[in-house]
Amino acid sequence: MPADTEAPQPTANPDPTVQTDRAAVNFTPSADAASFQFYPDNPESPLARYRFAAKGPSQYFDPCQESANMSMKCLERNNYERDLCREYFDAYRECKKQWLSARRKDNSQWT
Repeated sequence: MPADTEAPQPTANPDPTVQTDRAAVNFTPSADAASFQFYPDNPESPLARYRFAAKGPSQYFDPCQESANMSMKCLERNNYERDLCREYFDAYRECKKQWLSARRKDNSQWT
């Protein structure tokens, strides 16, 4: 690689509401157990709504992509032992449940 050519930098997270630093995620924002969040994504953010509405009809959009990435990294670290990554899979499922629930509750904001 020539000296004047730099390696491509990873793209910054397009959604500023997604916290990618694990230490900075507030999993318990209040004492109410219903407010606990076990994943870094915010599937109800305005950016997620915009990106869902702007995608093409045959395109796939995953507002829980950060959770999916964490699951895959866990599998790679643990030689694809699914039992060791169960928490990551559960976090992804919870994120998807929140997203689908929000879409069902008010579908007009997602179209």
